[in-house]
Amino acid sequence: MTPPPRNPRQPQRGQSGRGQSQRAQGERAQGQRGQGQRGQGQRGQGQRAQGQRPAQRPTRPAQRPPQRPTRPRRPARPPRALRLGHLHPRLRFGFGVIGVALLIIGGRLVQLQGLDHGAYTNAAAEQRVDTITLHALRGQIVDRNGTPLAYTSQAQDITADPTLISADDKPLYAEALAPLIGRSAATIEQDLEQTGRYVLLAQAVDPVSARKITDLLAAKQWGGIYTQATTQRQYPGQTTAANVIGTVHSDGTGAAGIEQQFNDVLAGKDGSETYTVDNLGNMNPNSETVTNAAQNGATVALTLDQQLQYTTQQLLDQTVKSSGARGAQAAVLDAHTGQVLALAASGTFNAADPNTIDPDKSINPTVMTAFEPGSVQKAITFAAAIQEGKLKPTDTFQVPYKQRFGGVEISDAWWHPTLPFTATGVLAESSNVGTLQIAQRVAPKTWFGYEQKFGVGQKTGIELPGESAGYLPPFDTWSGSSYANLPFGQGESMTVLQLASIYQTFANDGVRIPPRIVSSVTAADGSTTRTAQPKGVQVVSAQTAKTVRTMLESVVMAGGTGVHAAVPGYRVAGKTGTAQQPDPNNGGKYSNWMNWDTFAGMLPADDPQVVIAIMVDNPAHGKEGGDVAAPLFNQIASYVVQHDHIPPTGSTGTHVPLEDCAVHEVRIASPSTVC
Repeated sequence: MTPPPRNPRQPQRGQSGRGQSQRAQGERAQGQRGQGQRGQGQRGQGQRAQGQRPAQRPTRPAQRPPQRPTRPRRPARPPRALRLGHLHPRLRFGFGVIGVALLIIGGRLVQLQGLDHGAYTNAAAEQRVDTITLHALRGQIVDRNGTPLAYTSQAQDITADPTLISADDKPLYAEALAPLIGRSAATIEQDLEQTGRYVLLAQAVDPVSARKITDLLAAKQWGGIYTQATTQRQYPGQTTAANVIGTVHSDGTGAAGIEQQFNDVLAGKDGSETYTVDNLGNMNPNSETVTNAAQNGATVALTLDQQLQYTTQQLLDQTVKSSGARGAQAAVLDAHTGQVLALAASGTFNAADPNTIDPDKSINPTVMTAFEPGSVQKAITFAAAIQEGKLKPTDTFQVPYKQRFGGVEISDAWWHPTLPFTATGVLAESSNVGTLQIAQRVAPKTWFGYEQKFGVGQKTGIELPGESAGYLPPFDTWSGSSYANLPFGQGESMTVLQLASIYQTFANDGVRIPPRIVSSVTAADGSTTRTAQPKGVQVVSAQTAKTVRTMLESVVMAGGTGVHAAVPGYRVAGKTGTAQQPDPNNGGKYSNWMNWDTFAGMLPADDPQVVIAIMVDNPAHGKEGGDVAAPLFNQIASYVVQHDHIPPTGSTGTHVPLEDCAVHEVRIASPSTVC
């Protein structure tokens, strides 16, 4: 069988093929190309390179090795450019959150370490130390003689912890404590039934009662009841001068009167005591204690006389009761200094018990409540006319019962025929018509100027809160009828203190000294500051003031309206007043039966020492100033001259005719009293 012919390109068997191998290695060194047929071609080339010719053999069909299926070549990728900072959105968000957190933490560290370092240091120090307040004692209020009107004393609050008292013992506790703290056993038991751990059973118990309570607890071996140190404001006189002294709030601060006006002075300045404590709050006995002593409040000395104030209040209360009036007020001044010796009102509250204050009434009506003065104000009109050289006490006027002024008809308070009154008679018998005739001699604006000089419509500057200025209509607002009622005290208003100040001007030879009620302030260290004397205002001359005083004496003499004000053995100068009150039930028109009754005067008239002004609010049955206020003046003045040891001058008052008896000899009253 003849073998198939050999492929001439196929190498013969038995040949080492070394050349082919070297060639193949050389070609691989240049980079082999992975084609399957390349090896066969290289072999053929290798044999030819050796000059050997293949033998003639029978050939057989050449068999090619199976070819691998070729994969399509991938397209070449473009080279990627390196892009810095190109992050996935989630990474960006994460880095942002971390950055914000770090920023917050860093800022907080800056705050703690830098800005708030001192605060935290102090807070840490506060945890190691404790500070207690050393309360200052509130200062005293005393009268002109040093008599205490208000002072602060030590006291004890009584408290309870109901959880430490058994249910069976609570009724026993209540029964035993009731008489000691001034409460009913039932209310105490109700407090002990509360669920909390703190109940205030009594506030500011006096030391004696507090000691009895602690002795009781010790004897019965009771627990759950405690005492706590505190202070209590004491008012020995209770109602005496309460309108002036005022009262305090529950926290001890001033609520009215001097207590309010001088609160900063009276309160003093609290101190402190600082010491180191352990983690349980117990004081470290080895620590250093730092003490800032409390500065107790100052003592405020008033010009008031406590005994005179008490007596005046008693007399006012009696007058209100006997006359059926709504109330009454009085002011007593030193004639030469303007110092207030008494400033009283009826029905005054108890300073120790603020619950007695009537919310519908003024705390201190003597400076807060204004009223129309009525005829008591006529003295200003007479003083203006005399000072201007327009009037003499003996000048005669034909005075009818009624007459028209400024377009309105003015009448006297009582009917009379036309009478030849002297100027003194007009004042003594309080003729409205005669007063307006005298006022016509003074220009309205000039008269208005005198009103202002006497302090009408102006605050006195007294050291008390809530003072009213009263009312004087501004001159440019006057109507045609204004000068037909103002000269006899209608259409204007004032307080009883302002009224007293007007008459102090006449008593002090025409020099008005604004009234004052505080004489000095003494600090806790003993240093004393005296109240500066206000500068006096020369309103009228000394001669004019003396002339008016002489005319005012006729008011209290026979024939005058104020005879009930006379004090035996003393010369008294003063003036009555009866002012109509507006009637709210009649459209605000002046009432025919509701009055403000007044009297203001001084004694001794020839050497005045004290000035007294009085107002009685709406006495029953339409009583007038001469019926109610004048007798009250007599009572207060009689006490003052005895209490202050004011002797009579021994002189006799000068009688000035009230009428020109040569012209008119027939009169209802006895001629001996008026001629």
